[in-house]
Amino acid sequence: MQARSVLIQVYSSLVHQEWIQSVAEAVAAAIPSALLVGLTTVGEVIEGQPLTGSVVMSLSFFDSSRLTPLAIECELGSEEQSGLELGQAIQASGTDLVGVLLLGTPLSMNATALLLGLSRGAGDVPFFGGGAGDNEAWGNALVFLGTRLISRGAVAVVFSGQDLHIESRSYLGWQALSTELTITQAEGNRVMTVNNAPAFEVYRRYLDIDNDEHFFRNALEFPFLLERNGETLARVPVSVDADGALEFLGDLMVGETFRVGYGNPALIGARAQAMQDVMFDFEAQGLWLFSCSCRRFLMQYDVELETLPFESIAPTVGFYTYGEFWGRQQSLWLLNAAMVVVGLREGGARMPLRPSPDLTAGPDNFDPFPNQHPRVVSRLMHFIGAVTDELEQANRELTVLSITDKLTQVFNRVKLDSVLTSELRRAERYRSQLGVVMLDIDHFKAVNDEFGHGVGDKVLVQMAQIMRSNIRISDVLGRWGGEEFLLILPEAGPQQAMIVAEKIRSIVAATEFPVVQHKTVSLGVTCYRPGDSEAQMMARADEALYEAKNSGRDRIVFR
Repeated sequence: MQARSVLIQVYSSLVHQEWIQSVAEAVAAAIPSALLVGLTTVGEVIEGQPLTGSVVMSLSFFDSSRLTPLAIECELGSEEQSGLELGQAIQASGTDLVGVLLLGTPLSMNATALLLGLSRGAGDVPFFGGGAGDNEAWGNALVFLGTRLISRGAVAVVFSGQDLHIESRSYLGWQALSTELTITQAEGNRVMTVNNAPAFEVYRRYLDIDNDEHFFRNALEFPFLLERNGETLARVPVSVDADGALEFLGDLMVGETFRVGYGNPALIGARAQAMQDVMFDFEAQGLWLFSCSCRRFLMQYDVELETLPFESIAPTVGFYTYGEFWGRQQSLWLLNAAMVVVGLREGGARMPLRPSPDLTAGPDNFDPFPNQHPRVVSRLMHFIGAVTDELEQANRELTVLSITDKLTQVFNRVKLDSVLTSELRRAERYRSQLGVVMLDIDHFKAVNDEFGHGVGDKVLVQMAQIMRSNIRISDVLGRWGGEEFLLILPEAGPQQAMIVAEKIRSIVAATEFPVVQHKTVSLGVTCYRPGDSEAQMMARADEALYEAKNSGRDRIVFR
C-alpha cells in the first residue's frame, strides 16, 4: 500500500546551513512528496541508542493520515503574537487534529511567550517536541522546514486523521535537594533575587559554583524544581550576570517557591519503566523521544539504560533538547530536565505479541560492577532527602515557636505585627476593608493578686479559647501583651467588626471561669481608613479601648 504521507526528520549535530540545504534538496529530489523538518541538536537517538556528534534521519510513513507543515519566524518581543498566529493557522489547518510536532529555538527567543500565544490560538490539541541546540557556539541553533532555515522561530507539523492515534507523555525523575526557597524578584525568564538575596547565591551557597564561563555546564544538573497547576516543573539556569541575576529558558514568577534539584537515576529508571509499559499497552508503531540534554550530562554512559529499552516496543528515534515542548492549552509547558515520549499508531490496537520490556534486566554474563554509579547516586539522594526532611521539620517547629504565645497558643506580638502590615498593604492595594479589635480583660490584676498567677494563667488560656472558637477562619487572633488580645479581621467593615466584638463580649460575660467565676472584657474597635499606617490604626484601637475601660468596662467603643 502506498503511503499517503511521508515525514522525514533530520537531527543534526552540524550547524552548517549549506549542508542542511543540500540535504533538503537531495531529499526533495529523491522523495518529492516527503515533508522534511529538523533542527540542530546536542545529542541524537537512533534505534534507542544515544549518540553524539552525528546526523540522524528518520522516515515515518502514514497510510491515511494528513500532515500539514507550518513555520513562523519571530521578532524579539513579538513571540506571543507569533505564537497566536501560528496557533490560529494550526486550528485552521483542518479537522480531525490529533497532535502537533513543534520544533523551536528557545536559545534565541522567549519560548514561554510563544507557547502562551499557541495555547490561546490552537485550541485543545496536544503539542510535543523540543528546542534546538548547538554544540559549537551558543545561540546558533536552527530549525528548518525543507530548505527554509530559521534561527529564531518555530516549525510545526500538524497531524490529522481519524485513524491516527498519538500518545504523548512526559516525566522528570529529578528530586529536591534543598529546603524550600522563594523567588522575591523576577521578570519573565530572569530571576533577580531569591529570599531577597541575589539569585546566584543559591548556586554559590549550596553547590560552590562560580560565576564564570563554565556556569551553565556546572549548574546544568541542578535545576529549580517548582509546582505549577499540579505539575512539577524544572527550570535550568543558562547564565548569570554581574548583579547575580539568573537567566532561564522558562519563566518563573515572584512568590513561587522552589527547591534545588538533582536527577535520581533510580527514579529516572522507574519512570522510564512505567513509560515503556504505557507505550507497550498503547501498541505504538513508532516512538519519538525528546530528552533534555542535562539527562545525558547526568547519566553519562548509563543514559542508554533510559532510552534503549524503548526500541523493543517500536522503532525509536529522538534528540537531546534545549527545552522540551509538551501539553495542551493552559497546560502547554516549556519543560526543562524532562523526557517527552510520543507514541504513534495508525489503526486500532491489537493484542500484544511481545513481552513488556524490562529496564532492569541484565545480560546473561552477570557482572556485579557495571552501572553501579546510578545506584550510589540514588543512595546519596535518599540520604540527602532524609536529612533535608529532618531539617525542614525542625525549622517548621522553630517557626511555630517563634510566632506563638507559649501560654495561650495563639499568635504572639511578632506575628501580629507581620499580619497587620500584610493585611494593611492588601487593603490599601485592593481598596478592601479591614477591621481591628483590641480586647482587655477587666480587673485582671485583681485575679493575680487574689488568686495567684496560676489561676490568672488559666483565665488567659480560657479567654483565648473563647475567642478562637468564635471568629472566622480568615481572622487572626493573638496575644498583644499581658491581658490584652488583638483580633485582625480581613474584609470586615465597621458593622462586621462590631458584630464580632459584641459576640465575644457577650459570650465572655456569660461564661463561668474556674475559681474566679465571672469576668468581663472591654473592647476597642477600628477599621482601615485610606492612608492609614499600622501605628495610626493601633492608636485608634488603643484609644477606643481606653475609652471603653474609662466609661464603665464590659463594653465596646468604635473609633
